[in-house]
Amino acid sequence: MSAADDRAEARILLPGQQARLVGHQAAKEEMLRAFSSGRAHHAWLVSGPAGVGKATFAWHMARLLLACPGVALADAPAAGVAAEHPVFQQMAGLAHADFFLLRRTRDKPGGRLRARIAVEDARALGHFLSLKSASGGRRVVIVDAADEMNASTANAILKLLEEPPPRTHFLLVSHAPGRLLPTIRSRCVHLPLQPLAAREVREVLAGHSWLEEASSQALDAAVAMSGGAPGRALDLAASKALGLWEQARAALEAGEARALAKASAQVAQALAPAQARDDLLLFTELLQGWARQRMQEAARAGDAARAARWVDVLEDVERRMAAREVLNLDRRQFVEAALQRLFKVNRDVVATS
Repeated sequence: MSAADDRAEARILLPGQQARLVGHQAAKEEMLRAFSSGRAHHAWLVSGPAGVGKATFAWHMARLLLACPGVALADAPAAGVAAEHPVFQQMAGLAHADFFLLRRTRDKPGGRLRARIAVEDARALGHFLSLKSASGGRRVVIVDAADEMNASTANAILKLLEEPPPRTHFLLVSHAPGRLLPTIRSRCVHLPLQPLAAREVREVLAGHSWLEEASSQALDAAVAMSGGAPGRALDLAASKALGLWEQARAALEAGEARALAKASAQVAQALAPAQARDDLLLFTELLQGWARQRMQEAARAGDAARAARWVDVLEDVERRMAAREVLNLDRRQFVEAALQRLFKVNRDVVATS
């Protein structure tokens, strides 16, 4: 099962389904001012950490551009385009004649999702832009995510950015803009989005009714570990990885070898099935985050030797994870070995501090 399937099962709203934009007001106001001035740039690069809401922001602004063609965007509805609006509905169904979403597609109907955005999809975008606007107004293209373009696709997009049709606006979503072609970056206005405040992450979670069944402790933990990225908080809340990590962390910090062995076996068993792959990835991220926090604490205290030990742990986990993926090694063994390594280092550090 893919991460996208997991998100759908958990009823996590996709960016095109999000009627509200939480946070990112500075970036929104910058775009509104530009379009209200009549001198808006044709391409915008929306960057930021994974899960921070870049695609949600791009969809929010795209809807405003298409739903309010005849008004200054400074006068556009502050809450954005309502979910009942025809533009919202058409875009959500990818049925708006002046909107194009460039993203990874499947290699054939019902087939695998491609690892990269294929050049044939960029050619389809080129054909879309060769036609006249259906409304006679703006056209909007979202590229989600620009990091997923292969070299041929990137070059095709670059040509479109160099000579854009009139009243066409590009919104490129990027997790790592530094990896894009410099010529693509140079043709865009860069809008870096910042992590949200904890209360804003909570507000995003509150928009998902299925989370009403979650405990406040679980939601607090998801918010605390999200790094200000609501998408990550939602993934954590929808996954069993968070509860399993809390179980493992308690055993790690208790410093009891027997308790750790019991917790490791239970956690490893839960993460062993093939369908738990995404849970395993999230669990590993949480484990690494805990070790990284210990490393940073040691570095701030000026204890280089202790910090180096945590660096070694992080590198060891990375190596084991890479080997497990490539060689399809046993997941139980990976989880138990990683937790035992963290336990040993943490116990030794506590004993010597």
